[in-house]
Amino acid sequence: MLRTISEDVPVPIPLDKTERMAAFTEQLRHSGYNLASCAGRLGVFPRLGVNFWREMRPNWSPDRLNLVDTLVELFIDGCQVEGDRLSRHFSAAFIEAAREMQLVEESDGVFRSRVCLFPCYDKYISTDRPEKNTAINQVMWLWGESYILGGLVKRSPRRRAVDIGTGSGVHAILASGHCQRVLAADVNPRALAFAQFNATLNGLSNIEFVLSDVFGSVSGTCDLLLANPPYAPDSAAKAGDNFWSGGVAGTDILRQIVHAIPSRLDPDGACHLIALYPNAPGTTIKEHFDHWLDGTVSEYEVLDHTWPVPSYNDLLSEEPFRGDKTAWRFGVVSIRRARCRLGWWKEVAGKKGFFFGRDGGIQMVADHDAA
Repeated sequence: MLRTISEDVPVPIPLDKTERMAAFTEQLRHSGYNLASCAGRLGVFPRLGVNFWREMRPNWSPDRLNLVDTLVELFIDGCQVEGDRLSRHFSAAFIEAAREMQLVEESDGVFRSRVCLFPCYDKYISTDRPEKNTAINQVMWLWGESYILGGLVKRSPRRRAVDIGTGSGVHAILASGHCQRVLAADVNPRALAFAQFNATLNGLSNIEFVLSDVFGSVSGTCDLLLANPPYAPDSAAKAGDNFWSGGVAGTDILRQIVHAIPSRLDPDGACHLIALYPNAPGTTIKEHFDHWLDGTVSEYEVLDHTWPVPSYNDLLSEEPFRGDKTAWRFGVVSIRRARCRLGWWKEVAGKKGFFFGRDGGIQMVADHDAA
């Protein structure tokens, strides 16, 4: 289990002047705080990307003179950083902006952050910390799955993207660069506050935010549908009560999203879903999708970037699943309507699911046309 804490954590807030936020992100970029630099310092899991999770790098020793290490300690690991160490690398305006945005707190010349700030491809994303926090409805940390989905989506021009269960807004924000309009939906007001902050931090104005239980308050269709829904089988929490619970079966929200594809996804659109697929023994993802699509999965072209996870370890649920996990899988399923209703289901990732290179960049794209 992850360590459990209980403390109120303030949500980051935008500055009154957007040019100050732009200057802040520009200094981050100039400092080299990016995926490639973090990969060089922290290492990379070929399956999950940059090794941000502190518990998986117990022997990592930060270099106090290294600028990237300083930012990792402050914004990823939640360590205290002395003011003179920060001022060695950053201007007083940068430090003051971070403080005013509630990205850092200062006491007696020592700084700490109670939220995280990740480099994510060419964007910066703030989230809650990874520890389970019972005092808030916390916003999901950027685990490897965020980078997998973020990298696998084919960034071709789109009219409208919809991101269901947006959380920190990471996938809506990445979509904003190649979509005319983006709608980010979440049932958690705290998540929407983080997502709105992150959009402003990255200078984006083409994203609409809506408080919505799945599609409940989402109108219209889209040609890009994205989701990283809560997926853990948890008998102690209802689906969507937190960022991990998918209900007793783990598929309550995933099922709703897949069932909505025929009515919500434009004929020329694509849907990309990353989740745990807690299949019952002897069943497959394809069989479940066919059931949720009312027996029409053969009318879709599907790229299955998932791999087996028979030893999946649920770190968050109060009452995690204890049964047979031999058919469980994890990863991205990318789906679009087939031309002439002659579809196919292609397993792409195989058994290993290795996606990332040494620089932290993803090496695959979910491209139906190249399949």
